[in-house]
Amino acid sequence: MRRPAALLAVAAALTLPLTAPAATASATSAGTGTTEVTCQDWSAYPQYIRHIYLSPENPTATRDFDEHPEYLTCYEWSGSTPATIDYSISYVQNDVDHPDGTTGTLTMGHGFAWTPGTPGYVYRASFTLIP
Repeated sequence: MRRPAALLAVAAALTLPLTAPAATASATSAGTGTTEVTCQDWSAYPQYIRHIYLSPENPTATRDFDEHPEYLTCYEWSGSTPATIDYSISYVQNDVDHPDGTTGTLTMGHGFAWTPGTPGYVYRASFTLIP
């Protein structure tokens, strides 16, 4: 039995491509030129998470981790605009930065895991978007 061409066209029009659903992005997603860095303190439960947003209009950001992290990871979120980001970490004592931490560069798919040399302090992470 032959199917009418109209029925086949309707069936073809209703066929959905087999693709994974789009990732749920934050309000500042890849289409806006914003890069998101996600930092997690894995030393406590629940993990403390910071979302840092960088863009050409706001190229630098600093976040304090006052939970005294023992193990900190930061990475560039895959749903954001790819960028190169310089970072530095220091510990803060009596509102004074002590640059005992580390410095480096984040790129899409590359982050860092860091164990502080001086646990028990507030840690400050600074991020700067590289043009």
